Amino acid sequence: MQTETKIHRLENGLRLATTSMPHMASVAVGFWTDVGSRHEKSGEHGMAHFVEHLLFKGTPTRSAEDISRQIEGIGAGIDGFTVEDHTCYHSRCPAEQFVPLLDVMTDFYQNPVFDPQEIESERRVIREEIAMVRDLPSQYLEDLISEAAWGKNHPLGRSITGTVESISQFTRDDVFDFFNRAYTGEHTVVAVAGKITDHDSVADVIAERLGKMKRGSEFPFESAPSERQSGHVFGEIPSREQAHVALAFRSADRYSEARYAQKVINVILGENMSSRLFQSIRERLGLCYEVQSDCVALSDAGIFQVYLALDPDNLEPTLRSITDILDDLCESLISESELEAAKRYISGQSRISLENTASQMMWVGESLLAFDRRVDSEEVLEKIHAVTAMEVREEARSIFRSGALSTALAGSYEANSALCHWSAHS
Repeated sequence: MQTETKIHRLENGLRLATTSMPHMASVAVGFWTDVGSRHEKSGEHGMAHFVEHLLFKGTPTRSAEDISRQIEGIGAGIDGFTVEDHTCYHSRCPAEQFVPLLDVMTDFYQNPVFDPQEIESERRVIREEIAMVRDLPSQYLEDLISEAAWGKNHPLGRSITGTVESISQFTRDDVFDFFNRAYTGEHTVVAVAGKITDHDSVADVIAERLGKMKRGSEFPFESAPSERQSGHVFGEIPSREQAHVALAFRSADRYSEARYAQKVINVILGENMSSRLFQSIRERLGLCYEVQSDCVALSDAGIFQVYLALDPDNLEPTLRSITDILDDLCESLISESELEAAKRYISGQSRISLENTASQMMWVGESLLAFDRRVDSEEVLEKIHAVTAMEVREEARSIFRSGALSTALAGSYEANSALCHWSAHS
């Protein structure tokens, strides 16, 4: 089925994209501000995430309960998330309920009251969320490796949720100040995908409801450090039965042409069950339950990461195996069959995903955030299919170079010692 995307910009800078999917029964809607945790000042650690929570807590005309009931009462659901460089609110509803859903979303996005009681209530909720992360080693590890790679004093190296100490200091004025700077027309993207009547009708509704938002101004942020920072961070957890390990290397930013070879490397190395890490370490050697890789690309930097969850007794042989696999990627050309299989996997997963209204909405919304245009998925796949084995080897050498490794471990002191010994000789 063919889809058609149209883009419109309001006078206040707000960007709107609609993707028509007339064969679908639903509509997916996403609201973004291109402000996230990396935009926080030192005294605002956790503020972007805190504001995200508070937007669901009421407007002058709707209580928090009203927001939930009115959205769920039309058969929809809603959620939000905060990452380093943006905050998103997204929902999906039956097509005939699109306008009622927009009524609620446009209201809470621009008219939060930040009731003092709700601020205190949500402060307690986020304290519990922070405590919960410490009890979930895989999530705790994400904070540890960010600190290792970017440094604890850099916004990218701090946890997105903040700390108990940092969120305890936020006042209502602080919250309003951050909101007023971040939630403006110039920083806002709205994406709609699914069974919609026509683009102009959606644009009229958005202009009517969000056209009076102030334009706003640039929201500065600190550039990513050019090299790794602390190198290693350790977090002790009570269990001695499992160690959670992350290895991170600097990689391509989202505008680099190297990101296409990097995507291929990620699939070959650890994105799926056919990958070298999974087949070697989990299947053939049986050294761990979980091993995977991923890559995160920001506007000015990127991180390529490997995650492990395993018995600490298996850590040393696992790390040796990882060394061998990375060395082989850097020294030898991958076979044509492995290269083509990786490309087919990327292509297939992309096309399957974009059959979904929510995925189409996320794709176009994030395209507008990053590139100020809709990036055609076929354009990306053409670049992927053009990647050569030589380019894969050269990019592997660029990523997995000497002195570029940052590490983190959530586990015991003994496991930490083994990881530090390995990384010192890597």
